[in-house]
Amino acid sequence: MTSEFRLLVITDTHCCSQLGCEFLRRAIDDAQLRGGFDGIALLGDTVAGPDLPDAEALYREILEQVDSAAPGVPLLAVPGNHDAEPQRRPEIFAPEPSVYELGGYRFCKFVDPYQEGDFCTRSREDLQKLLELAGRDDSPIITLQHNPIFPEIEAEYPYMHSNRSEVMASYREAGVLLSISGHYHPGQPLASWQGVQFLTVPVLREPLFQYALVSLRGRQVEVEIRKLSLADGPAIFDCHVHTELAYCAQNIPVRTSIERCRTLGLAGLCLTEHGPQLYCEKGDFWAGRHISEPSIWRSEEHNRMPEFRRLVGPLRDDFVRVGLEVELDCEGFLTLHDGDREFADLIVGTIHWLAVDITTMSDSQLAGEFMRTNEAILEAGVDVLAHPWRFFKRSNRPVPRECYLRLAEMLAATNTAAEINFHGNDPAPEFFAACIERGVKIALGSDTPQQREAGALGAQLAMLQSIAGRGDVGDLLFYPD
Repeated sequence: MTSEFRLLVITDTHCCSQLGCEFLRRAIDDAQLRGGFDGIALLGDTVAGPDLPDAEALYREILEQVDSAAPGVPLLAVPGNHDAEPQRRPEIFAPEPSVYELGGYRFCKFVDPYQEGDFCTRSREDLQKLLELAGRDDSPIITLQHNPIFPEIEAEYPYMHSNRSEVMASYREAGVLLSISGHYHPGQPLASWQGVQFLTVPVLREPLFQYALVSLRGRQVEVEIRKLSLADGPAIFDCHVHTELAYCAQNIPVRTSIERCRTLGLAGLCLTEHGPQLYCEKGDFWAGRHISEPSIWRSEEHNRMPEFRRLVGPLRDDFVRVGLEVELDCEGFLTLHDGDREFADLIVGTIHWLAVDITTMSDSQLAGEFMRTNEAILEAGVDVLAHPWRFFKRSNRPVPRECYLRLAEMLAATNTAAEINFHGNDPAPEFFAACIERGVKIALGSDTPQQREAGALGAQLAMLQSIAGRGDVGDLLFYPD
């Protein structure tokens, strides 16, 4: 067996509201951006308690989030002691099949019953089923259950099975490769006992917001514990968080975005709104008419900038900054009124449209026009260049890699930061490596129209650390003055 199987493991979400579902989605999205996975395991305590009146609705929401974030990816879920009774957890903990054959591995999930006091016991029937499974073929067995098995946890609360020694013996006899559990909130790193490896994954629903990525290759097991929290690394600033005034906004109230960024341990955020969206009607913006007909954005007829100022101005402090995302119109001007430049702490330049008909242009002609527009944007004065190469993906054209060095040099010459941004975009590591070599600061941006993405910068940070070859990248990061 030479191929790799990657299992995303999330445990103890303790959902009692939409917030828990949001952090589950954040974990899935983060894992998707950082290399993806082949299966998802939810290891119990999915909701906060068996008596929640809206448990059924929460389970449905959890399933919808998983299906939306990872369509077609197998979901393996086991209940925990906090989960509702079977009749109130539709579909998510389907009892059959209890064994899933995926990627050359057999995943065996156990639904262990609980008695009063949260005591958990593996049934004789399940112990025997595992031994029968082991005798069928020699593909590796991975067991999934809520309660940890090994190493021993000494505590008054019964974290472990009441017949733990029998469970361990059955795993040894069956030749289990790996046992994965949750329940014990701090988690326990990968440990081995008589040929069996054991992992207890730390919980998602506590301040570090952790999940595990388990990589299986033959009988080799590698585990990476990842944190959604960014509090214990370099100071992280999200320079590109949209507001409810964006035409692309989907449930992103600014106060909640600020709260999420604080919860995730960020050093701050910038409430950055599209200048042209504030100056134009929705239809004109999405048609790009503010680029081809500058009078549209210069007119005061549909100007919502006063509303934006009233919304974000009172929120500005040492943690919250205010920004505007601007473009270049066909007359060579940034889509930005002079007084609004003075109001903003941060000006983010970008290219959504070019002031030419690109349908008649060759790839090389398009690259030339793109670079001329970038040069004009940088000369006009912006602090950050957002999603530098996304224009080509959205235009269904190849990214001109031969332009990486030139744009990096242009950024360095104008002291402009380059933004790593995954929203609808595939950042180019080679380009950012060229930027770092030339002293260009790197901005991190979520560029989010949805609440679950505000402050979600784990993938951006991981990419920068990979390019730099080190974890401490604070000296490379852009911070607003």
